[in-house]
Amino acid sequence: MINFDQERPFDGVQIEALLDAAFGPDRFNKSSYSLRETVAPLASLSHVARAEGRIVGTVRFWPVLIKDLLRGSCEKALLLGPLAVAPSMQKYGIGSQLMNRSLAAASLAGHRRILLVGDIDYYCRFGFKNVLPNYITMPGGKDARRLLVRQNTSLPSLPAVGKIISADSVSVMPVGSIAAEYERGLPVAAA
Repeated sequence: MINFDQERPFDGVQIEALLDAAFGPDRFNKSSYSLRETVAPLASLSHVARAEGRIVGTVRFWPVLIKDLLRGSCEKALLLGPLAVAPSMQKYGIGSQLMNRSLAAASLAGHRRILLVGDIDYYCRFGFKNVLPNYITMPGGKDARRLLVRQNTSLPSLPAVGKIISADSVSVMPVGSIAAEYERGLPVAAA
């Protein structure tokens, strides 16, 4: 039997082992990892799947900002990922259930814009669309073609040219405070 619940503080070791198995040792070279270095995942949105006491699936959310390179302004967003399922468990719909549960939690918490780097063929079923023709990149100018967004239609459109930056890179708040502000849905001041 598979159980789904929020990630707990003691789950970190098992999650890291699962991510190593799913993505290999090069996963730390991905541009999204540089956005995660100085902030913690949002605990209330990060979920795991457990089978027989071990974690077989995980999804996390991270606070980020979309910097409009033409106007200089910043908009709050969440970065979803990584989503991973143990290779031996991938045929049971665990990834879909993790996505649906975590997206519902994000919506309930008032988060209206979620980004991820991934394959549109998989993520379109969860309401994600290509960011292109808007040219928004991840750190290092990467992943513009694979950047996807799911957002509330009442939000202003994404900037024509922008980049995703860490939520703490334009704020004077300590890292823990930034995560707390996102958890409560409060605006984050940008310099």
